[in-house]
Amino acid sequence: MGRCESAESSIGIKIKLSDLILQINETNFETIKQMLTYGFIEDDNEYFNEVYERINRSEIPENYIEFKIYLQEKYETNGSYYKNKFTNEITRTLDNGCLFDKYLLVPVKRILTTGRWGYERYGTNGVSIPINFDLSVNIEEYKEIEKKEVVFILRQHSG
Repeated sequence: MGRCESAESSIGIKIKLSDLILQINETNFETIKQMLTYGFIEDDNEYFNEVYERINRSEIPENYIEFKIYLQEKYETNGSYYKNKFTNEITRTLDNGCLFDKYLLVPVKRILTTGRWGYERYGTNGVSIPINFDLSVNIEEYKEIEKKEVVFILRQHSG
């Protein structure tokens, strides 16, 4: 089977996971759940997103108080992992910090996207948009979330 790689640029929200989790309450519970579902960890070339996705795909409590406690414990005790390139053995590690201290990126408005697929493809893809595109972004639904920052996001995905 072939492999697919994609890259996407967008405007979105950046917030430290600890800041987001600690402000979960009954009012913003659904918004934060949505942010955690569509967001990903700002991660250069480590395995934080693999760990983050594994935690978020598990059985998560539906009560906002239990949800907050569960995620805080999971994000504080999980970080990245080390994958041995010779044996493929995976070892959990907190050498580069825990997820609780990482930043969550939540795309809000897509600007550009490109993808490539096939068997062991190498090369360059490209896509463009006229420079006069609208950079405004509506973050009204996130108004109750504190300590957020509006940022430009570049996401690369391989799978």
